[in-house]
Amino acid sequence: MNTVTININGMEYNLKGRESEEYLLKIASYVDEKVKDIMSSNRKLSSTAGATLVAINITDELYKADKEIESLLKKNASLEERNLTLKERIKEIRDESENIDELKKAIEDLKAENLTLREEVENSYKEVKTTRENNDILKDNEKLYRDKFSKLNEDYRIMEEEYNKSKLEKDKLKERHKETKFQFQNLKYKVLDLEKKLLDAQVNLANEKKKTNALLK
Repeated sequence: MNTVTININGMEYNLKGRESEEYLLKIASYVDEKVKDIMSSNRKLSSTAGATLVAINITDELYKADKEIESLLKKNASLEERNLTLKERIKEIRDESENIDELKKAIEDLKAENLTLREEVENSYKEVKTTRENNDILKDNEKLYRDKFSKLNEDYRIMEEEYNKSKLEKDKLKERHKETKFQFQNLKYKVLDLEKKLLDAQVNLANEKKKTNALLK
């Protein structure tokens, strides 16, 4: 347990807490600044009234911070749902594809980036409850997350377009192979027919020679 002497609006207090002395002094400095702002704007206020107004203002800040945390939690749930949808879509693409190297790499990158974003969000939630400065950081992080998810969605859209293009080319190759196979079968039948005609012609020629050659009689 740490004990520090703080000064708020000219009066000294002994403040105890489990946090570090630096943290306790920082909190006290923040409260002192708030009290001085209130008292300077209305010099007729008593110390008690000023302290009450400061308490109300700080409570208001904490209440708004809790609301923002709640809103972020909802957004995180929405992001989790979107992430699940992306995973399901990736699974469908993986099942339909034939081990396309580029697609696999894109999927792995997407998974890694989603995991990193989840860790960053969770870390930000732990920090946001401490100080007003952390609340400002969280607002900046929220914009960063939106930008990152927008980039992820754009990368996924490009990846899906590339996959559809590859699939279309594959279908064309299959159709061409089918046509080639059909033509090959036709040629095969024609060759067999020509071989049969050639054999028949050779037999007929041999018979004719036998008829005309007296020695073969």
